[in-house]
Amino acid sequence: MQNIIHIVSNKEWGGGEQYVLDLASRQRADGINVTVVCKPVEAIRRKYEEAGLRVLTMPLGGVLDVRSAFALCRVLHSSLLSIHAHNFKDAFTACYARRLSGCKDVRVVMCRHLTRKGKNTLPYRWLYRQLNCLCFDSELSKSEFLSTHPTINEQKLRIVPTSIVVPERVEAVDVRSRYGIASDAVIAMYHGRLDPEKGLDTLLEAMSLLPSSGSGVGLVLVGRGSDEYTAHLKQKATELGIADQVIFAGFQHPVLPWVAAADVGVLASTVSEGCPLSPQEYMSQGRPVVVTDNGGQREYVVDGSNGLLVPPGDAEALANALSRLAADAALRQRMGQQAKADFDDHLNYEHFYQQIKTIYQ
Repeated sequence: MQNIIHIVSNKEWGGGEQYVLDLASRQRADGINVTVVCKPVEAIRRKYEEAGLRVLTMPLGGVLDVRSAFALCRVLHSSLLSIHAHNFKDAFTACYARRLSGCKDVRVVMCRHLTRKGKNTLPYRWLYRQLNCLCFDSELSKSEFLSTHPTINEQKLRIVPTSIVVPERVEAVDVRSRYGIASDAVIAMYHGRLDPEKGLDTLLEAMSLLPSSGSGVGLVLVGRGSDEYTAHLKQKATELGIADQVIFAGFQHPVLPWVAAADVGVLASTVSEGCPLSPQEYMSQGRPVVVTDNGGQREYVVDGSNGLLVPPGDAEALANALSRLAADAALRQRMGQQAKADFDDHLNYEHFYQQIKTIYQ
């Protein structure tokens, strides 16, 4: 039987922890013996255990944490075992443990979930030699990593775009009734962290530029951020004269029923994200998306086909894209149908899973 150990070292539950939960659960359903190693944080440990996964807790203190390496080495064996790290500091722990255990057949793989330049210091050059596979979530992430010419065998590098698990049935939240949105208004929605790097200031500016004639556009922001930044956004909406068009819905879980209530999904990020998942969530529900063209989303959002691409930080371009979709229901339907077809064809979770399986071989 194949054995896989996932190392998860964050102190709070987030997208990375959910990624591991989804993957480990799918692997377990595939007959794989899965163990999750995490910090002794009750909320995180409990989520994995409730999913029926074996969980071990260790300090996971990073590059110099020898205690975790010794603890991990005690549970290693050579029988079809892979250790899957999800950041470089945990990859160091995995490689130390393999060396301490003497189990040379143990495979150490890592998935890179960030778009960052590769380091080329002596410790990292050692780590690159030890890794059996380094997997990126997009061409962009891989290119950014290689831009500093790190000393690594490029045959070890793979690209597997991340995906989302979609329930068979998603019942949309009645957002219109809940917030009194007019039946002929178009609902544009953003969901995720309320953070400056998500381009939310630009999004509010774009809303203020939309024409006042014809069907209106209501913006629903689903998610939470710092009290200070949330207050800033509310004040900005008031100053722009669009406070009655912007709804702060707060954190919602599960989020797909909210996504299904949107007419258009929006991601206005000003930073380059490797493989943002929020556009995929709208696409899975047959919704067109308007996204910035500076991240991995441009690798699956095709301008004019399943969505519209705009430059980051360009409120006018974003307003034009939203206005174009708001004014043309047939265009929204056509793009939404194509978005759903693209998700079902090559962005769905089963497609991702069949690809990710190859990093363990």
